[in-house]
Amino acid sequence: MHYLKNWLVICFLLFVLLPVTYSQSAYPDPHYKPLKSADKLQDRNFYFFTLLEEIPAVKRLMAEDSLLATCRQRIAGAVVNNLLFPDSIISRVNGAWKELLQRRPQEMSRLTQEMRSSGFFVLYAAQPDEALLIHAWQDAANGVNYIINAYTKGLGMRYPLIDSAAFYVNDPGYKAAVRRLAQQVEDKDKAAALFFKPRLDMALGLLALNRRDEAVRYEPLEATNAAAYKQVKKTAWEKYPYSALVILGASPGGKEPVSETGKSRCRTGAELFRKGLAPFIIVSGGHVRPAGTPYSEAVEMRKYLVNELKIPATAVMIDPYARHTTTNLRNAIRVAWRGGVPVNKKMLCVSDAMHLFYVNSSVFTQRCLTELGYMPAAAIRQADLYFLSFLPDLRSLQADARDQLDP
Repeated sequence: MHYLKNWLVICFLLFVLLPVTYSQSAYPDPHYKPLKSADKLQDRNFYFFTLLEEIPAVKRLMAEDSLLATCRQRIAGAVVNNLLFPDSIISRVNGAWKELLQRRPQEMSRLTQEMRSSGFFVLYAAQPDEALLIHAWQDAANGVNYIINAYTKGLGMRYPLIDSAAFYVNDPGYKAAVRRLAQQVEDKDKAAALFFKPRLDMALGLLALNRRDEAVRYEPLEATNAAAYKQVKKTAWEKYPYSALVILGASPGGKEPVSETGKSRCRTGAELFRKGLAPFIIVSGGHVRPAGTPYSEAVEMRKYLVNELKIPATAVMIDPYARHTTTNLRNAIRVAWRGGVPVNKKMLCVSDAMHLFYVNSSVFTQRCLTELGYMPAAAIRQADLYFLSFLPDLRSLQADARDQLDP
C-alpha cells in the first residue's frame, strides 16, 4: 500500500509539472510539424500570425478580447490612408499579453508551447511567456511595416539591390496598383475578427504584386530534401569526423545556371565527400543575381554535383533560399536540424580562400550580430585553404520577418 501511495504521488507530480516544464523549455522540437494557414507566404514570414489564426481557442480569444477589439476599431477602415501598424497600436497590444495570460492560461499555454516547440522564436524561448509574446508580436508587426515601407516607398530595405520591388515605386501606374490593392484588402477584411488581418494581407499582397514569392518556391523543404533525409536515418555517424559539408553558392555573372566559382566549390566538396569526411553535402544559395534570375544557386549546384560529379542524390541536401553568407550558414543549420542531422557534431564549410578568410573574420561576426542578432557558427577553425570547420548554433532556427524572401 505504501508503494502504491508513492507511485500515485509520483504520477500526480509528473502530470502537474511536466506541462509546466515543457512550456518553459527553451529547446525546439526536431519533430515539430508547423501549423498551416491558407497562405504559404504567411506561414513562412509570419508564423506568429498563423498560430493566432490556426489555433481555434486562441483565435476566439483574440476576437473576443476587449483591448484587442479596441485596437481593431481604432485601425479599422484605415488601410487605404494608413497602411502601417501605428506605434501606438503596437504598444497597446504589448500590454494585452499579460492580461490574456492571467485570464486565459490554458489557451495561452497552447500558443506558447507551439511557439517554443517550433524553433521559430528560439531567441526568446527561454524568457517568460509575456516577454516571448511581446517579442514575437513586435517582430511580426515590424515585419509587416518593413514590407509595406519597402514595396510602397522603397524605404528601409536592408538589401535593395536584390530584394527591391519589381516596379519603380514612384511610377503612377504602380502607385495606382497599390491603391487598388489597399482598397481590395480594406473591403475584404472590413469585418475581420482579428485586428492584425488587414495589414498582414496588405503586406502579403504587396509581395504577390511584385512576384516576390522566393520564400516559398521550394516548400515544403522536407519534400525537396526527402531522399537525403531518408538516408540520414541509416547513417552511422561515428564513422565520419564531420556531419556535413556546406558548400556556399556563388552567383553566375551571366545567363549560365552555375558559375565557374560555384563549380569549383562543388569540385572541392565532392573531393572531400569521396575522402569520407562527411556523409552529406548541403549546397546553399537562392535566387540572387542577376536580378530576377530563374536559377537558384543551390538547385543548380546540386544538379552539377549529381549529374556531372556523380555524387549520389541521396547525399545532397539543398538550401535554395540564402542570399548572403550570413544566411548560407544559418540556413544550412536549419536544413540539417530539420532532417535529423546531429547538430552537436562539427560541419565543414567549403568555399574559395578569400571567401573563407571573410567567414573567419571579425567583420563577418559583426555582420551576423548586426543582421541576425547572433552568430550562427561557433568554434570556427580554418582546416584548410578551401574549407573550415564550425559547430552549428541552434539560434539559427529563429525566423526573421525582416528578411521577406528568406525569413
